[in-house]
Amino acid sequence: MLPRRDELVICRIKTINPNSAVADIIEYNTTGFIHVSEVASRWVRNIKEFLKESQYVVCRVMNSYPDHIELSVKRVRPEEAQRKLNEFKRETRSEKLLEMAAKSIGKTLEQAKNEIGMLLKEEFGSYTKTFDMAFRNEDLLRNKGVPKSWADAIIEVAKKNYSEKTFEIKGVLNLVSYDPEGVEIIKRALKKARDSGLEVRYVSAPKYALSGTSKNFREIKAKVESVAEEIVEEITKNRGEASFELEKTKN
Repeated sequence: MLPRRDELVICRIKTINPNSAVADIIEYNTTGFIHVSEVASRWVRNIKEFLKESQYVVCRVMNSYPDHIELSVKRVRPEEAQRKLNEFKRETRSEKLLEMAAKSIGKTLEQAKNEIGMLLKEEFGSYTKTFDMAFRNEDLLRNKGVPKSWADAIIEVAKKNYSEKTFEIKGVLNLVSYDPEGVEIIKRALKKARDSGLEVRYVSAPKYALSGTSKNFREIKAKVESVAEEIVEEITKNRGEASFELEKTKN
């Protein structure tokens, strides 16, 4: 099977010549040709300034013939390239998961592809969507005609690897009150955080750790920041000093 004209494909640069490059087209197990004029939008003095051997790039198929496939790098928008690369990474990971499922029933990845690979792609579109569905609706996988031994193996691997990620957002409150009722004022302010479902922990005067967890990163980050802002405002307006510093997190 050949790639279609105008299709975006993942390529790995195989060889670089003075005025062209040859690339392996990963999804189709074939090769294509990138002319120097299709490498970049500006003039290319040296093709090696833009392409390196073994580099992965996203190309657009210009022409597709049995003995000759023409590719372009410059005709792919950055957002298209990023989206395609992300899809490729997910599919590569899912292929590893399929290999794990095969191994669990004493088979190889090659056997998995031969026995159910075509069925999975016809019914679900990709290995990635297969494992997504196996995690979210295991009955559907069985109802689509996937043999029981394969369906059970895929579902088990999906459950082990697709558990939803939980994010924790943490920060430190610095609270000082000069009011005679300062201790009670701080307690009341911190109670608002606990009532909102956040955790408050005393560190050492005047520091308090504020944290929250959720499966939605942006939502819990906004909640922690909002509650912290309310606490700072409450302490400040009652003859106190307050600040909040959010701990750096990786999303």
